[in-house]
Amino acid sequence: MTCLTATRGATAALVLAQTLAVLYTTGFVWTLQLMDYPMVARLREGASESYMAAHNQMFWRVLAPGLLVAGVTSVLLVVARGPAVPLWAALLCVALLVLIMVLSGAVATPDRVALAQHFSASVHAHLLRVSWVRTAAFSAWSGLDAWLVWRLIR
Repeated sequence: MTCLTATRGATAALVLAQTLAVLYTTGFVWTLQLMDYPMVARLREGASESYMAAHNQMFWRVLAPGLLVAGVTSVLLVVARGPAVPLWAALLCVALLVLIMVLSGAVATPDRVALAQHFSASVHAHLLRVSWVRTAAFSAWSGLDAWLVWRLIR
């Protein structure tokens, strides 16, 4: 894979932008996992559906900006990076992005849509399990980015 060698400043800017975006989205998914999704099961009958419908309308508006910046910077780090960012680390960022997108779009979204129509304990439990994997992926990505920042400042 051909890589353009970026200046130290350009690499640092990409890593910093990615790190901030990933930390933002990691905080968001931890909030979903620990507070938002568990509370859905505690709502009175009928309220959980309206809550999830409102949640679904806002979900991507909150998640998309961080995910978009993280995605663009990840791809840019694969094709143009300085020596502080090893190719395997840049590719791992892209792999985590793909995993998160698949889990969010293809797996969790149908669960959220179903919960907006009718609360189901089994669908809710599935959403929580899937969301734990997504939360772990974002947390790992945050750790990887922290390591990349450390490499840049040492």
